Amino acid sequence: MSDAANKLQEQIHGSREKYTYFLLTAAGACIGYAVEKVAGFRLEWKLIALAVSLVAWGTSFWFGCRAIKRNEYGLRYNHAWLTAARSPIDKVALDSLMSDESRASASSSRWQFQFFVLGGVVFVLWRLLELLPRSIG
Repeated sequence: MSDAANKLQEQIHGSREKYTYFLLTAAGACIGYAVEKVAGFRLEWKLIALAVSLVAWGTSFWFGCRAIKRNEYGLRYNHAWLTAARSPIDKVALDSLMSDESRASASSSRWQFQFFVLGGVVFVLWRLLELLPRSIG
């Protein structure tokens, strides 16, 4: 691979990693904010929406952690392929493992984003449910 291609690949990897960490941070902040907002509330059916948003953000956080781990495994297999693989059979096996980890990491990243958005939408719904009676009454 050319030097320019290697640099581009590093930028792509760095960008993806930053995005994953950004979503992890955002999910954690959303969880903290939502827990702070609910302090002092009575237990009502409307809190189900808040609970769903908290579960979605927690799931988003979990998928983000999983994406990072799967990416790390892929990098380890890649390192083994470059340094330790001696035979074509070793390289084929490691190629398969790298491909599996890459797919798993990409899938986890997609789920991380989808659950993050779901949590946000449901949280807004909960806030609307809380504000609606106040604006009517």
